[in-house]
Amino acid sequence: MGRLKHGILGPVQGKVAHLVGYELNGQAVIRAIGRNEKEPSPKQNNNTAQMAALMKFFSGMETLLKTGFTPKASGTTLNYHNVAIKLNKPSALKGFYPDVEIDYPKIVISAGDLPQPVSPTMTLENGQIDFTWSKTDHPEWPDNADRVMLLAYSPALNAHEFVYSGAMRHIGKESLKIPTDLQGQLMHVYISFVSDDRTRAADSLYMGTIGG
Repeated sequence: MGRLKHGILGPVQGKVAHLVGYELNGQAVIRAIGRNEKEPSPKQNNNTAQMAALMKFFSGMETLLKTGFTPKASGTTLNYHNVAIKLNKPSALKGFYPDVEIDYPKIVISAGDLPQPVSPTMTLENGQIDFTWSKTDHPEWPDNADRVMLLAYSPALNAHEFVYSGAMRHIGKESLKIPTDLQGQLMHVYISFVSDDRTRAADSLYMGTIGG
């Protein structure tokens, strides 16, 4: 049974016929419930496949995504997960159902107005990826206190390693230790910055592949 907690002009909470009302991020939402007996259209199948591909890629990255997208979600009705999907679907996908794939160079792991990493480099040796970036472009506080974000992802194993709050911008370098099972695998690599208080982030950069 649905309830009108705030009077006849207020939002519905609970089930009314084939509708259910609830609050999402402070907003009143009503959606239909029940089974749809119709065969899904090609467009619906493609949408489902796109979501499945992104969910597979993002699996296990909650801390990274929360750090990278919460600043963009702040002040909106979206949460960090909504923003992650919105910024990567469909722009970071290619193909059409049933052949939907991740377009790795277009994946973003953070978004915002902080300065991006300048002239980043990476080298792989001794079981870790060593990163460097220019530390002279933003030498003053608070920009020099931004923390680096790093991600290395292996498509073959659907596995990853990341740092969501690494060295400060003014340090100019950081290392990402690679687990034994990922060593020798081709990995797609991303870099970004987040402010030390987590209220701002930069648009992430795709650095290419390493290993393999």
